[in-house]
Amino acid sequence: MIVWYYQKSTSAEDGALVLLDRLAEADRRLRQLMSERLGHGRGPTSPRIQVTTAPTDEMPSFLQRTSTAVAEDLTQVKGIGPVFANKLTEAGIHTVAGLITLTPVQLAAILEISDGRAENIIAAAQAMSR
Repeated sequence: MIVWYYQKSTSAEDGALVLLDRLAEADRRLRQLMSERLGHGRGPTSPRIQVTTAPTDEMPSFLQRTSTAVAEDLTQVKGIGPVFANKLTEAGIHTVAGLITLTPVQLAAILEISDGRAENIIAAAQAMSR
């Protein structure tokens, strides 16, 4: 019986290792595809997305920035420090409202972080804006 249990447990470990290898390969392939689609081949770990805004003559007046508007301090959002705030500003995101409009995938690509962490930042920004 001990021999049977040993064989059973080692085969389960081998199966788990095979599954982990498959998961790692699927993750690598997903990152490669995302990179090709979003970052035009810039590498699997850091796809870049350029966020652009429409010209102001096409935007409704309530969305247009006035010359007296001051950019919000994005570091007030939990999870965003000076480095992330700078990356967001470079990508054209200057306000919490602009941050909320991003998808987790877009934010993750801009900040070069995981999608889960991006979801948490967006959730914190949404909670702040209420």
